[in-house]
Amino acid sequence: MENKSVRDTMFRHYFNGGHGSGIPNMRLLSLVNAIQGADHTDLNLLKINTLDGSFFSSLKNDVSCTLNGIYLMLIEHQSTINDNMPVRFLSYADELFKLHLQPFHEKIYKSRLIHLPTPEFHVFYDGEDTSFDHKILRLSDAFIAPGRNLELIVHCHNLNPGKSQKLKALCKPLDDYSKFSNKFKEYRKEKNSINDSVRMTIDYCRKNGIMTDYLTDNESEVINMFGFEWNEEDERKALIELGEERGEQRGEQRSTINSIRNLMKNMHWSAEEAMAAIGIEQSQYKQYLALL
Repeated sequence: MENKSVRDTMFRHYFNGGHGSGIPNMRLLSLVNAIQGADHTDLNLLKINTLDGSFFSSLKNDVSCTLNGIYLMLIEHQSTINDNMPVRFLSYADELFKLHLQPFHEKIYKSRLIHLPTPEFHVFYDGEDTSFDHKILRLSDAFIAPGRNLELIVHCHNLNPGKSQKLKALCKPLDDYSKFSNKFKEYRKEKNSINDSVRMTIDYCRKNGIMTDYLTDNESEVINMFGFEWNEEDERKALIELGEERGEQRGEQRSTINSIRNLMKNMHWSAEEAMAAIGIEQSQYKQYLALL
């Protein structure tokens, strides 16, 4: 498998027909129907949009499609709630609208209105937060001052057990994906390795009629994609924890330096006398003296 496929996500592969294939499938149509409250059966109504790089060059939109030339659906999968999703979606929509407007480039300066597909923005979340079923993220929440002249609304759907039940009932592929994801998390919490957890989840799903055809056709891809996705997530969490730890250390250091300075000022002590009173070891004097 090529590296670019390994770096794909299972959610994107499952609903988007694989990396860059641009081929709509019934799973995606079922998801769009559930979101729209529709019952379309014709795959020809779907056109896959591809964004393999945007203003945020290292990121790409998970799933984007146009339904019957009327609705522009932008869909993301996340295991962490990201309050910056509205501005990311704004960038994606801007690029897709630019593509849509290319045939009308000269007409954009004329008075006749150019029609655009109506955009919708959805995030499917399968992290650990079970406090919500559906939440809305707004672009206006990021504005420094209140404003009403530009808005973008993102619908965030929780895929944890017992959540988004209505949507899952309308879309079996989404329900199956959530069961796969939640079973994987269950095995991980039992301290199984990532690869073992993926394989055990695949076995469980096969025995229970979950994503059967997809897993039969894509088992090795699923192991690679899901393993990579969760290794990347673990690495991201580790970096955040390391940053928080270093932040705490810097905060403690600043507090100690302030204490030394206060003693020097109020007690008229030397730096060495102040450090001795605080209990700093002599081997650390040079380090603090450099910061005073």
